[in-house]
Amino acid sequence: MRLNPVGSGLRFRGGSAVKLRLGAFALLCTLSTVKTFAAPFDAGAQPDFREYFSITGYGANTRFTEPSALALDERNRLIYIADQKAGVVSAFSLQGVAKFQYGAANGLKAPIGLAVDRAGDVFVSENDGGPIKIIDSKGEVSTLELPDDKGYGKDPPKTGRIAIDRDDNLCVVDRANCQVFVFDKDRKFKLKFGGVGDKRGQFKLIQDVAFDKQGRIYVTDAVGTAVQVFDRNGAYIYGFGAHGEADDAVSFPAGVFVDRHDQVWVVDKPRHSLKVFNRSGLFLRSFGAYGQGEGSLFYPVAAAQDALGRVYVLEFGARRLQVFTLNRPFEPFS
Repeated sequence: MRLNPVGSGLRFRGGSAVKLRLGAFALLCTLSTVKTFAAPFDAGAQPDFREYFSITGYGANTRFTEPSALALDERNRLIYIADQKAGVVSAFSLQGVAKFQYGAANGLKAPIGLAVDRAGDVFVSENDGGPIKIIDSKGEVSTLELPDDKGYGKDPPKTGRIAIDRDDNLCVVDRANCQVFVFDKDRKFKLKFGGVGDKRGQFKLIQDVAFDKQGRIYVTDAVGTAVQVFDRNGAYIYGFGAHGEADDAVSFPAGVFVDRHDQVWVVDKPRHSLKVFNRSGLFLRSFGAYGQGEGSLFYPVAAAQDALGRVYVLEFGARRLQVFTLNRPFEPFS
């Protein structure tokens, strides 16, 4: 079941839409948050990373309550945003216009992971675990169970972030056992890798997962090695990213995506920034500045890039999605 839109909290930079005021929650965050990890980057000093527009809510004069995940469906020209506390997944056009919502009528409770396959089916993972919900274009729901046999982990699997590659292979993070499940395009269980530990290929506090165009799998960890890379068969290749407050370090890698140049973009939540590395793990640069104004970032949790090179950043703290343009979107950083 889809819910029809009643307007959206859309704001274009320099456009005619009325700029929404900060809600009480955002104001409270502004007054109470200590800038211990404030990023030392000035938005004005990053002219190549410019805010294009933002979305602050689904309906007129509304605001996201706890935005948790982001997915792009460029075939159908849609942006999907999960709001964990509201229990909904909202769909917007690529221009930020509200289109429809999935919610309780589709069996959603507290969505935390999103992905879209080539058919336009939306895959949703829930904060309390359980099966992956698959919602088709008619709003009809089917489910995908994670394997729960002995040997798959100490505890029953608990779903986290999810990702789908260009061949429709699906990766699902198991937060309970710090591992990753992989399903093929027919939704048949293929393999699993990972586990709790300090060794290569193991994790301590697993966060997010992403694919590159070769099918390599990138997994972020908030305690262990920030980014670990695996081949399509789940074999460990290498890892990179130290935890810390240095420019080339990652404090808390809440999200990750890989662009067309196989550059790895890591969402550093407490540093209010995106850290970019090349495929070998060499730090290239950082984007982002602490704040809630346009062009600044406030506790980002997820990011993605479209075919035009625009970067979409979902912010938990500011409760919005910002879309940024790059002056040279199709050139690798150096």
